[in-house]
Amino acid sequence: MKKALISAIVITLAFALPAFAAENNQPQQARGPGFEERKAEILGHIDERIARNQQERACVQAAKSHEDLKACRDKFGPPDRQGGPGGQGRPAGRGGPGGQAPPQGQ
Repeated sequence: MKKALISAIVITLAFALPAFAAENNQPQQARGPGFEERKAEILGHIDERIARNQQERACVQAAKSHEDLKACRDKFGPPDRQGGPGGQGRPAGRGGPGGQAPPQGQ
């Protein structure tokens, strides 16, 4: 299951990145100051996540027992909103943008 998920992520990135590159037809001045720096920062974060996913994949592939799989899970774990193992350090919030809670049903 995890192997299929990782494969799906890699395939999605392989097709999505060229599509985004094709849309890059804005003139340089329309992008505003700091655009290239922010773009490089984001690409760096993406590269870090890809490297971590590849390490996790190698760990799972090398596993010989349930204990080995658990060790991989403990090492790479599900993303943690507080920046722990496997986390991206995103703040814990409620709901969507701005940390707003979704509207309650009536």
